[in-house]
Amino acid sequence: MKRRDFFTKAGAIGVAAATTSALASPAIAKNRKQWIAVSAFGKAGLLGQALNQFVKFVKDASGGRMTIKAYHGGELVKPFEALDAVQSGTAQMGYGAPYYWHGKSDSISFVAAMPYGLTAQEQNAWCYYGGGIEISDKTAYNPLGLKFLPMGNTGNQMGGWYKKPISTVSDLKGLKFRMPGLGGQILKTFGTNVVLLPGSEVLPALTSGAIDGTEWIGPAADMGKGLFKVVKNYYYPGWHEPGTILDGFFDLKEWEKLDSELKQIVTRGAAATNMFILSKFQAINNTALQKLVKNEGVILNSYSDELINAVGVRATEVLPEAASKSANAKKLYNHIIKFRSGMVEWSNYAEANYLKARMAAKFKPI
Repeated sequence: MKRRDFFTKAGAIGVAAATTSALASPAIAKNRKQWIAVSAFGKAGLLGQALNQFVKFVKDASGGRMTIKAYHGGELVKPFEALDAVQSGTAQMGYGAPYYWHGKSDSISFVAAMPYGLTAQEQNAWCYYGGGIEISDKTAYNPLGLKFLPMGNTGNQMGGWYKKPISTVSDLKGLKFRMPGLGGQILKTFGTNVVLLPGSEVLPALTSGAIDGTEWIGPAADMGKGLFKVVKNYYYPGWHEPGTILDGFFDLKEWEKLDSELKQIVTRGAAATNMFILSKFQAINNTALQKLVKNEGVILNSYSDELINAVGVRATEVLPEAASKSANAKKLYNHIIKFRSGMVEWSNYAEANYLKARMAAKFKPI
């Protein structure tokens, strides 16, 4: 397939769907770009596969004019040092989840997920047609010398794994629980000892008793990580992350050096990766959940109405306070809240009522 034909077709898909010192600056030869990408995620699993597919797409769609060497979590830098690596010039691109970088920005966690906020599809609508990418750049990434593109979404996550059953908010007090982002900030107000760990450390921490529970992603990813081997109480829904954006972030100076075609290729590759991850999780989560329950003895529980309502009320107190820490955080928060109001109204008419109505049709294979 000719490069021009490939780019045309790949673009449509995207819309629908050496030594360390030697790595410090991108190589340029005959108008070719050679970048380094560092990830907060491990090589194994869907997120590692997704990054590998992205770099292959960029190479193929550019006819080899741009190549990106991917280093997964721990291969070049530690998982939570990916953003530092891009800022320092060790890499030109990073891959992770925005709330991993909360220490760098008061606003950036709001890009990832807001408790009781937007679903994954609503987040995509916000990013691509609601000014979400632009406001995220302006308030969170550009001030850090970075360019942002959404590069994945986990969809609605599960609530988490607990060694002991959780019935009311009083059960959260004193709990050692792994939860990043704004959800963790809410749990702290209930007396939870919130711990932030990269994925590679979650299972060992559960096994050793360093933590009493954890959220991760959803059934497929959680099963792959083996969390069911240590704890059996599995809760839903994921009030803390109704949809979670994964971020591709780029050295802003290097991004601006790309010509328009390469920018388009990277942008469409990121969009395709975004759709690939969300769609794959949606396709495989229920099968994994059934295996966990039927084959591994996992006990599936819903959070009590009391807990969900109490945490929801607390969210309306904690999140505005968190957003008030800086002008940029306030601006981003208000942007999301305004978009959310329209989504709540429309989704109640459309998605919520349809999901209720769908239960009336009991189809069977023929």
